[in-house]
Amino acid sequence: MLCVRECPDWCITLQAHSEPDPDAPAYSNSRRQATKNVLDQFTIDFGQCMWCGICIDVCPFDALFWSDSPMPAGQGKAELIYGIDALAASLPSARRSDGTAAPQKDEPPSGRRKK
Repeated sequence: MLCVRECPDWCITLQAHSEPDPDAPAYSNSRRQATKNVLDQFTIDFGQCMWCGICIDVCPFDALFWSDSPMPAGQGKAELIYGIDALAASLPSARRSDGTAAPQKDEPPSGRRKK
């Protein structure tokens, strides 16, 4: 849950449940059975993500990492993963919510236009 808590955009959602842990050692003075958390769903909204990498830095399990290649087929919803080249190719057709053209990749950030 560190990645979920530390994400400044709140674009990571995680769903899990607890179940009894049969591998946990039994203690004579324990009042209840030991449990473990089981992951049900982990989602990152890449449309909202600002690619800061904080989630990668705080993950103690190295479950998140930077990669130059898309996720291989059979490892999740790979058909929904697009590389940076595909995103750059879609920029000319990108539109803002008011219908005006979105800034292109050779334009400066923050809406400042070249003169």
